[in-house]
Amino acid sequence: MQDVAADRQTDRADVTERADLVLPGQANHYGTLFAGQALSLMASAAFTAASRHARHDMVLTGVDTLRLDAPVPVGSLFVTQARLQRRGRSSVTIAVTGICENPRSGHRTQVAQGQFRLVAVDPDGRPQPITDRSSADENP
Repeated sequence: MQDVAADRQTDRADVTERADLVLPGQANHYGTLFAGQALSLMASAAFTAASRHARHDMVLTGVDTLRLDAPVPVGSLFVTQARLQRRGRSSVTIAVTGICENPRSGHRTQVAQGQFRLVAVDPDGRPQPITDRSSADENP
């Protein structure tokens, strides 16, 4: 088995994408993805993108905007795409797009978008600066 190291530059520039099948247990009484579930999936995508960018422990501190524009039926894929939007001293803002994908046809429709703020923290949970670790990470 071969070890595959993450490309540090690609991690910072690319979109983090994840697809989840919408199951009946995640649905509301209309048979579509419950808004709270959509928020959770989008927050998870934001956390992953922030962690990959900062390479620090991160905590979610706010959802600046969230729009749910269309329903996602049970049996669809809810695809999240997360990308770095802004980097501060100890925080990042991640833009997340939610997409409804028909698993049979592959047709995709944007159904949600949001901005999530995350902060790098030390072991005691206090904010810490995000440093560029790429050169240190390249030399194990």
